[in-house]
Amino acid sequence: MSERWGKKFKDNRDWVAYNEELVRRGTFYMKLDWVKDWNKELEQMNKGKQGAPFEFPKSLINLQGIWHQCIDFRGIEGITRQLVELGQLPDYNDYTCIFRRVTNIKPEFELPMDKDIEVACDGTGMTLVSGGAYRERTYGKKRKKYIKVVITADVRKRKLLHCEVSIEGEGDSEPDTARNHINELKEKGKCIKKFWGDGAFDELDLINQLAEDGTEAAIKPRTKATSDGPKSANRKRIVEEHNSLGYKDWAKKKEYGMRWVGTEGIFSAVKRKFGECIRSKKIENMLKEAKMKFWAYDLIQKAGKS
Repeated sequence: MSERWGKKFKDNRDWVAYNEELVRRGTFYMKLDWVKDWNKELEQMNKGKQGAPFEFPKSLINLQGIWHQCIDFRGIEGITRQLVELGQLPDYNDYTCIFRRVTNIKPEFELPMDKDIEVACDGTGMTLVSGGAYRERTYGKKRKKYIKVVITADVRKRKLLHCEVSIEGEGDSEPDTARNHINELKEKGKCIKKFWGDGAFDELDLINQLAEDGTEAAIKPRTKATSDGPKSANRKRIVEEHNSLGYKDWAKKKEYGMRWVGTEGIFSAVKRKFGECIRSKKIENMLKEAKMKFWAYDLIQKAGKS
């Protein structure tokens, strides 16, 4: 086992049930049980609305938003037309309407019912579509910036809780983003019992906030970290515990391998399912596209469990 992961994670899931869950996730792409409430949903959406009324319900737009992770807008129009011809939908919208409505989706993540949760936070990068690695190597084209994605997830339920996106080099740091996510979760009545983070989260303000909240911090100290200095007694305790136990024993005690389950596993799943390249041209749409990938994955994962 690589030293990096600390305590070996033993996956005791029911693989027969998990395989069936993966199959059910596939049915979500064509889940049309909402169609029976088409007119009722439109009536609710248009109640008190000024201007032209909505002609297509939010449920259809959300489903098309899921499809867009794999299919372009004109292709989505084609699928929707076919469903109308098959008698599964009462009407279809053209690709311009699909583009307008899908790009206006505001991705939100449903929180678990449990009050007490254990979370991990981590960041990754998503690349922008370019001429390709061959062209860059041949012509020396400078690489484009990444889209930085920082997520917070419930490690026990493997459930995405928050997702923040920004252009590389801009936006809040990972520790500041984690603090924002923690504060939002607290405002919604959640009590965070434990927090996992890698060396990027070895930051005084975050560590002090976790201590004030009574949250156990499983944060790996930065390389060659020392406990010298009067700035933070809380960080001093973390560094001293890590250095006295050694990385392997510290990681085993803190279940540090759960960090991979909570965040790295989600990053891996999203990139394998939807790719890590961003196709949009405008910065606003780039950020939204990146966040939509995680939103779509969260909905599909939820469908598999229902």
